[in-house]
Amino acid sequence: MEFADEALLAKMEGNKEASISLFEKAFSLEKEAATSIKEKDQKGDSWYIPVRSAASLAINCGRYQDAEALIQKGLSGAPPGFIVKELNELKEALSKAKGQKVSEVEIIGILTYANAEESQIRLQDLKSKEIYTITVPSHLINEIVKSYWADVVQVKAQRAPTGSIILDQITKAA
Repeated sequence: MEFADEALLAKMEGNKEASISLFEKAFSLEKEAATSIKEKDQKGDSWYIPVRSAASLAINCGRYQDAEALIQKGLSGAPPGFIVKELNELKEALSKAKGQKVSEVEIIGILTYANAEESQIRLQDLKSKEIYTITVPSHLINEIVKSYWADVVQVKAQRAPTGSIILDQITKAA
């Protein structure tokens, strides 16, 4: 939750990139906590709390499919009433977030970082020197690193209302 607190602080300070990155770290850890609970213990009331928390963090960092899956998982079984209420509120928040428009982003830069566990790459823009964190399909991260590491690339992506950037296409820049 420390990463989530730092993400909220970064968001309040107007630093969207840092906020999204910290929310993603918090999400990754909370999801790991929720999924590491043994199956026989997954129906206890305490199991639903990290599931709900992970779903909330997933919405904050634009991982809508993960959020939807976690909400459905949390609503299955017999969650306590307060969790049902909170998960239904998250479901509404997710619908609103998904309904907001995304904007297209095009970046020409150098691939400087990759994290297979979080399915993320970072590009440093050639002109502004700004560093962008981009979420990529997990099944493509190895190929992206092998093909484009330290090269100048052109990325076409979608920026979600939350500020997260999701890869559409990556090619070597001309």
